[in-house]
Amino acid sequence: MSHVQARALRSGSSGNIYFLEAGSTRLLVDCGVNGKQFATALGAAGLAADQIPKIQGILITHEHADHISGLGVILRRYKLPVYMNRATYMAAAPRMGRFDPELLHFIEPGDRLALGDFEVEAFALSHDSADPQAYSFTAESAKLAFCTDTGLVDPTILFALQGSQLVFLEANYEPRLLEAGPYPWPLKQRIRGNCGHLSNQKAAEVCCQLLASGTQHFVLSHLSQENNFPLLARQAAVDGLGAAGAVEGVDYQLSVAQRYQVSEAIIL
Repeated sequence: MSHVQARALRSGSSGNIYFLEAGSTRLLVDCGVNGKQFATALGAAGLAADQIPKIQGILITHEHADHISGLGVILRRYKLPVYMNRATYMAAAPRMGRFDPELLHFIEPGDRLALGDFEVEAFALSHDSADPQAYSFTAESAKLAFCTDTGLVDPTILFALQGSQLVFLEANYEPRLLEAGPYPWPLKQRIRGNCGHLSNQKAAEVCCQLLASGTQHFVLSHLSQENNFPLLARQAAVDGLGAAGAVEGVDYQLSVAQRYQVSEAIIL
């Protein structure tokens, strides 16, 4: 039996791309890096240059630049299939430029799709973009999921995440840093609103809820460069889980996705 594994290649407000693998199937979530960074990151993850065109697909969550900035270049260079919903495509198209239309495939919230060894399910998020969605992936009886760029995690989102052994979960900002920082008031309101991002403390609450449904490994992701630090995000999660009686290394594993480096692979 082959392993299922996933890792962040880049994560944060500077750019996001995630890599997962099961059997002979390799997929990416988002493409918020340029062509050079794309190849460098995949090489650091152990994927040779001649293997990049064999990636079975890129799944896009939404059209913001830190998630699609390199997408058009990558589609033209490597001819990789890309999956997103229609509203996201309409919003992203001006930034993507021309590419082979046969590479484009639509997947809407609630849809399920078989991609190689993975079964993929899309589910809606709450973010200020055209139609934000995230994905869960099931293979070899293992399930993992991504939940970033959402201002809340409601019961519908929690249901989609349930049963995931591994969740890449947004911990975007520390409230006191956001409050004291240089952002204009409307932007601060947007970030902490229901269509913005999750704070460290909200992420910790979600970790507690997911732990109760069987999640064993959390990767805190999409940290703000201006309004957060990895140690703050980690401590908030440890404190929240500890208050619920959980012990790191015994009841759960916790890591923080790196901004500019390839994070350690997590094997399920």
